[in-house]
Amino acid sequence: MAPHTFASRISQFLVTAIVVCWSSLSCAEEETLTLVSSWNSRQNFTAHFLKYVDAVNKAGKGIVQIKFLGGPSVIPQRQLLYALRRGVIDMAFGGMTYYRGVVPEGDAMFASTITPMEARTNGGFDALQPYWEERINARLVGWMQSGLGPNFYLSAPPTFGPDGILDLPGRIIRTSPTNVELIESVNARPVQIAVKEIYTAFQRGAVEGLVWPIIGFPDLGIDEFVHYRIDPDVLQLAITLQMNLDRWNALSPEARLILTEQAIIYEQVSRMDLFEIRDREVAELDAAGFMSVELKPEVAERWRQHAHQVVWERFELRSPESAAKLKPLFFPEDLK
Repeated sequence: MAPHTFASRISQFLVTAIVVCWSSLSCAEEETLTLVSSWNSRQNFTAHFLKYVDAVNKAGKGIVQIKFLGGPSVIPQRQLLYALRRGVIDMAFGGMTYYRGVVPEGDAMFASTITPMEARTNGGFDALQPYWEERINARLVGWMQSGLGPNFYLSAPPTFGPDGILDLPGRIIRTSPTNVELIESVNARPVQIAVKEIYTAFQRGAVEGLVWPIIGFPDLGIDEFVHYRIDPDVLQLAITLQMNLDRWNALSPEARLILTEQAIIYEQVSRMDLFEIRDREVAELDAAGFMSVELKPEVAERWRQHAHQVVWERFELRSPESAAKLKPLFFPEDLK
């Protein structure tokens, strides 16, 4: 075979290979992203979130995959975003309650009255991105598992002020960092105790109640100590997925698109699923004789407004400029 013929065929082969690579992405190296959660895999929020991981891995074969490493046994909750910022891990999933000191703008979601879907269309979601970039070197990928908020659960019957709002002078209430000011606003004493220690705290009489999301209460196993739930729940969960910004920027456009598209889908699915879980768990507790203290509609509205105001006030105190920018987007009725 003449040298020029051989060279010609090699050139044709290379051109063909390049075209195939570009058209099918078959030559692109699959990216694997590491992810750690604020909670272990058995906890209901993480267990449900793994649906997102599965969906990405299915849609992203050959392009991008997520490797779930675990929860606090891998990286403690309060160190998770610091590890993300340094690039120790690629992705972090969890409640913003643990990161108020780092990203106070998470309160915009917690005290919002809109859905993640509305936040994506009204500019609210995009307005959060600069804070994630600046404070934790991260891309906010999704606002997950929204819609439900915390309730007060009490060992003894609740007491109320003249305006009908909850008033619990001196009672010791277990909470996460997110609800400290709300508990103080009803004259109770907040204490922060790890979830694994809640049962023991009630058993020893160290606490007289807790503020807890409307779902997941049966899993705590403390119904022998806690007998009353104040309804309705207020505010809404601020659970987010974020990715190290340098890692995000290095991904292919196809990989970023898959992560985003699946996040948008999961934001809607998880919201609906959590409402179904709430209805099921509430029905089970009702059947077991658990006492729901249902506030009258006009009092419930005042309680709701009170809770939102408490959170917005602390946000405004901590970061007035970002609060002023985000409040019209996440709490639009405040303008009415």
